Amino acid sequence: MQLKQSEVKTGTLSCSVPAIAGARQGGAALIISLVILLVITVIGLASMNTSILQERMSANAQNARQAFFAAEAANQDLFRKLETMDSSSADWKLALDALDAGIRVAMTPSAYSGIGADKVATVELQYLGEATLIEGHSFGEDIETFRQRFEIIGDASVTGTGARSQVVRGVSVVFY
Repeated sequence: MQLKQSEVKTGTLSCSVPAIAGARQGGAALIISLVILLVITVIGLASMNTSILQERMSANAQNARQAFFAAEAANQDLFRKLETMDSSSADWKLALDALDAGIRVAMTPSAYSGIGADKVATVELQYLGEATLIEGHSFGEDIETFRQRFEIIGDASVTGTGARSQVVRGVSVVFY
């Protein structure tokens, strides 16, 4: 079947379009999506702040650990140096002179350089006095012995961080 142009009637076509259901909402979808976007942004910012705080805590813990190891290294180094010395060495002599004068004295803290560029450490030897011997204990019957107590104090800090540490070691020395 073929249509000819003469057979087609032209006219006005009228149809009624029902009203769109969301036309009366007034942008509620936009407001809801903006609120959801705001909530997601707040969660993202809170997560970012938590991450930054954890990073700072980790850095502080690492700096404190470095300060402790630097103080321990300075302390251990002086201990090893003193271990091989006798009562005539300069460091022990200072403490023994204090003993003879009857005073408590601390060696001037000396800088310790074996710890790296960003750390500062000092170490000192401090005389605490003569140790009291336990009743009935003897170091030797025919040798007069004196047991002296000292402290080796290693102090260190990491430059620019505020991290500090101090390591104190008690040392008991017997001079014959």
